[in-house]
Amino acid sequence: MVAVSHGERMRTAHALLPLKFTAPPPRAGVLLRQDLQGLLSDVRVNPLTLITAPAGYGKTTLLSQWNQELHRTGAPTCWLSLDSGDRDTAMFLAYLIGSIQTAFPMVGTDAWRILHSAANLDRDWPLVAGSLCSDIQRRVLTAAFLIIDDLHLVVESAVITQILGYLVRAAPPTLHIILSSRRAPSFAPLGRLRAEGRIVEVTQRQLHLTTREVQQILSAQNVALSPDGMRMLLERTEGWALSVQLAARALAAQPPNRREEFVRALGGSQEQLLSYLASEVLADLPHDIIDFLRLAAIPNSFDSDLLAEVLQSEDVNYLLQRARVLGLPILPLDEQGIRMRFHPLWRELLLRSTVSELDDIGLRVLQRRFGQVFESRGDLESAIEHYVAARDTTDLIRALRERAWPLLRTPRRDTVRRWIEQLPLNVREREPDLLHIYGLSMASTDAIAAQQVLRRAVDLYDEARMYEREMRALGDLAAILFWQTRPGENEWLPQRVCMLANRLRDDWSIGASRVCVSAMLFGRGRETGALKVARQAATFPLNPAWRWMLSMLVAGISTKLGRPVEAIAAIDDALGLSSIDLDDRLRQNLLRLKGLALYQQGLVSDGIGLSLEAQQHLSEYDQHIMVAYSAGQLGLLFTLQGRIDESITYLAQARTLYSSFGETVALAQLNVVELYATFLRGHQPMDGDLNGALRRLQDTAGKSPDLRMWLLLAILYGESGNTQRALTLTLDIVRQMQASGYRQYLACAWLYVAYLAGQAGDAALEEESLRAGWGLMVADDHRYLPMLPNAVVSQVSRAALLARIEGPTVGYVLRRQIPDQAAAVLQELLTDTQPGVRASAARLLGDMSATNAYAALRALLKDRDATVRQAAEDSLGRLVYRPSYTLRVRTLGSFALWRGDQEVKDRDWRSSKARQLFQILITERGKTMPREWLLETLWPEMDAEAAANNLRVTINRMSKAIEPDRPDGAPSSYLVQQADTYTFNLAADYELDSMAFVTAAEEGREADLNGHRQNAVISYRRAIGLYGGPYLPDNMYEDWTVVERERLLLLFNETAIRLGNLLLEEGLAHEAIGLGWRVLEHDQAQEDAYRLLMNAHLYLGERSTALRLYNRCVAVLAQDLGVEPLPETSALFQAIREASEGRMPRE
Repeated sequence: MVAVSHGERMRTAHALLPLKFTAPPPRAGVLLRQDLQGLLSDVRVNPLTLITAPAGYGKTTLLSQWNQELHRTGAPTCWLSLDSGDRDTAMFLAYLIGSIQTAFPMVGTDAWRILHSAANLDRDWPLVAGSLCSDIQRRVLTAAFLIIDDLHLVVESAVITQILGYLVRAAPPTLHIILSSRRAPSFAPLGRLRAEGRIVEVTQRQLHLTTREVQQILSAQNVALSPDGMRMLLERTEGWALSVQLAARALAAQPPNRREEFVRALGGSQEQLLSYLASEVLADLPHDIIDFLRLAAIPNSFDSDLLAEVLQSEDVNYLLQRARVLGLPILPLDEQGIRMRFHPLWRELLLRSTVSELDDIGLRVLQRRFGQVFESRGDLESAIEHYVAARDTTDLIRALRERAWPLLRTPRRDTVRRWIEQLPLNVREREPDLLHIYGLSMASTDAIAAQQVLRRAVDLYDEARMYEREMRALGDLAAILFWQTRPGENEWLPQRVCMLANRLRDDWSIGASRVCVSAMLFGRGRETGALKVARQAATFPLNPAWRWMLSMLVAGISTKLGRPVEAIAAIDDALGLSSIDLDDRLRQNLLRLKGLALYQQGLVSDGIGLSLEAQQHLSEYDQHIMVAYSAGQLGLLFTLQGRIDESITYLAQARTLYSSFGETVALAQLNVVELYATFLRGHQPMDGDLNGALRRLQDTAGKSPDLRMWLLLAILYGESGNTQRALTLTLDIVRQMQASGYRQYLACAWLYVAYLAGQAGDAALEEESLRAGWGLMVADDHRYLPMLPNAVVSQVSRAALLARIEGPTVGYVLRRQIPDQAAAVLQELLTDTQPGVRASAARLLGDMSATNAYAALRALLKDRDATVRQAAEDSLGRLVYRPSYTLRVRTLGSFALWRGDQEVKDRDWRSSKARQLFQILITERGKTMPREWLLETLWPEMDAEAAANNLRVTINRMSKAIEPDRPDGAPSSYLVQQADTYTFNLAADYELDSMAFVTAAEEGREADLNGHRQNAVISYRRAIGLYGGPYLPDNMYEDWTVVERERLLLLFNETAIRLGNLLLEEGLAHEAIGLGWRVLEHDQAQEDAYRLLMNAHLYLGERSTALRLYNRCVAVLAQDLGVEPLPETSALFQAIREASEGRMPRE
């Protein structure tokens, strides 16, 4: 939780530096090395590329040129420049996610939340990396490139090398990773990739400049050397790009007759050589330029405005321009060339001379100025670095107090904590703001320590009479305590907040005090009063900590009392705040309660699914009390659904955690659920067990008993045959629920009383209870009866209809709670003697589109009562079921299905065979499939009877996934079944991406044949955009997908190559190259694609790349097909080679 003040410092600090996601633009006049550019064709077809060489060999320049070329051809690229600060696991993961999101904004959303919430990333990094890679696998469907520069700065971290290895292993084939480093990394699976020949390695030897390239650099400085001098320079510098550039600059200052003597004097190690050349270059520079360069080298990067403000000089632009004209190694960091940096080795040499030239006081003054300017720009990290270098504790503390708050909502919170820990303990302990920030920075990793630090901050704020800040610290402390302690504990805190609010008397403080009063009332068992005060609190401004607590209180109380609509409204309101939605611990606790509220609304699958996801996430972070509550909730929901095997796991986890926390109240309630689960497994509970469970509930009831568990125990008494004991207990529960403000569960209790009274023969009590229970259901528009067994729901629904108490609400409950029995219950009432009952039953059958009641409803058309006849006629007209949505299907690149805008999740299918059956129907659409063929395809090794039974279950699961609202008995809109055959209904409302792709490609071909080139290009482009990748790649080895996959791939290849040739004729060579490579992604032996690429590179003047592509084509055709290139390909190669003749050969 982060303190966010009302009207205070919500200046957004850049948690991640955007320049690190931007490739340095290729500088004008920089040598374009065709042989290295040609390697890009190998990079495109291998999963990993590794560039390894010392500083100054042009690694970043090469990456920048590759990035530009990839961008031109339409390939998505993700760039990340690392620095030493990224050795921190949190920062590395944050930048990795941010880099991917520059090209794929929807990737990594969940990974980002986990990153913000994990307690120990050195341990929990697989949660983040796993989520990120899962997203990449789902969403990166065509070739994309992740480029990471300066890897050597982080590989000393064992955790980061593990992350990199995981990324390389888990990345899909579509993601190509390019790494550059000064030292060769050694993480797995590099060895395996080398052995398999699936890694492109660019080494120092390949980065050495050639004679021709050295000559080009010298010519740019108007320097000419003899062949011997040129050879000597190449030997002395070993082709090291930076030293050659500096040598060229130094040679330009030498008289022509002394240049070769200068070259002969070069020698020594790389560091000695660079030092000598730099000193020669510096010695030749004017003093004002040298002084300027030394000062400009102090920050890691700079711009003219920064230097002008720090150096208080109006000559900065002039001096920078002169430095550029002199050819000094100043590198641009953005497209506009505004942000710059020195080459690292050059900067290191400049800094050495800076330290020797400036006295300590002067250097510290400059460091402090740089810190102040960076701070004013919102770059806190750079500011802190300069304040530390200046040994300026005063500014460091002030900057943290004023600027660090927003960073606590980012992965930089660990960095903030380390900054504070570097301060002397006596300084930190007397600064309440620093303690406040420090406590928040460790809230995820060490909640106990965070509480202690925040408590100290609260006391210091109080001593200093800084009451507004004290209120914020109390809010943050309260939010941490909320999930670490039981309701009602730590009442000192809400009491202190209320006293403080009386002092401050502003809206923010009043809102916070209302939240605390609500929490105190809840802890004392006054739930309705707590809700009333909570509604008042919601009208005041609240910071995120108080807003989250308020939502948890409202949702927790509302779900307990059976007010799910109010609970969901409070939860959704809180999740609308980015600061809450971003913190996954806060988010998952809210989603856990939302899952319970959805269950109470009868959305059973959604409720259990959301509860299950919340439990998985919360368990990953820490085993605190909220995990126990979450496990207990899941155990209850699974038990109520009869899924006992699943419930046992979570009940056992909840028992373990409750015991460890000493939660006697929760253990007593859990015991009831365990007894009920045992009963549903067929084991009759002993009276002693039930009486013991009741006694434990009574002993631990306190001020706020959870009467839901009491009701479940009463039901267990009743279902075990002890009707009178159950009736007495339930009547007592009704009285307590009425006094405590229960609603939905009170309705359930009343209806269970009615059920028991019916069994006991007490007609008056039965009718009174029915009216009370159904009256509550109608008043609150509830449509589900949680806790009640299906037999009880059936009986009280039937009794209500017979008593003419309520119709529509009973119908909603029947459809949601017992859909398999609802039609039978209603059809039985069609023969009742009361016309009103018959009419009501007929209307409800129509509402639920119960097609199996068609005959019975037709019979009512002859009923003596006109009302009944009209109800039957109306219902018959509503028995045809039609989905209200379009079914949208994605099959290219990956499989996904949407009902309108709602995606069908994996859990909705309930088995992989259900999804596979749908995929078969889509693939074989228009064909009739015999049942025997489906059985053999889906269950080839199973006997016929078992396979047939599986098919029935699978069809039902598939139907539930694609038509969840289809009434039982209504024919499917998508599956046509005739005798023992099945087919997909082509007349249904559906959209299929593969059909749209084929249509667009055929429209393009027709326009092309008719000479309408522009229309052809438009249609071809639309087709290419629709082709996301191979057809149903998850079923790559299933026989039934092969023909369709190959058909679509051939059509894509033909379309892409034809479009590429049309674009090449228009001069759009880079787009044509992108299309050629998309073809080779899926079919490396596609010769037409190689010819397209060769022609495109020839058009751009890149003959060496074109020749390399031909050689690759020859190798692939020989290896994969055992053939030679076609004559037209060989002729193109000969033409390119002849055009290259006369060029200076590479040395």
